[in-house]
Amino acid sequence: MLNYEKIAKRLKEARVDMNYSQQEVADLIGKKRSQISYYETGARKINLSLLNKFSNLYGKSIEYFVGERTEEEQLEIAHRSTDIKQDDLEKIEWAKNFVNNLYELKNMQEVK
Repeated sequence: MLNYEKIAKRLKEARVDMNYSQQEVADLIGKKRSQISYYETGARKINLSLLNKFSNLYGKSIEYFVGERTEEEQLEIAHRSTDIKQDDLEKIEWAKNFVNNLYELKNMQEVK
């Protein structure tokens, strides 16, 4: 069974670590700001499809949000800018997802 309280806490921590506002996240994943707040407080349960969007945006695996993986075990990618366009954010999101997938594949190979 999923621990929605832990998922909510980690969603908020990941957003804050990336220096995103709830409105910026809402715009990037196509939700309302109030919905982001509900997910971050645990007032609303999150489905796997939406959790995957958060995972890609924050450059973290789904396991980080639902499992026991700690921050130290998670690959992080960050960017800082005061003037960034939506197209640029989408490219950064794609790159973070790509690198995170490579990282996960490498870890799977080491387990063998």
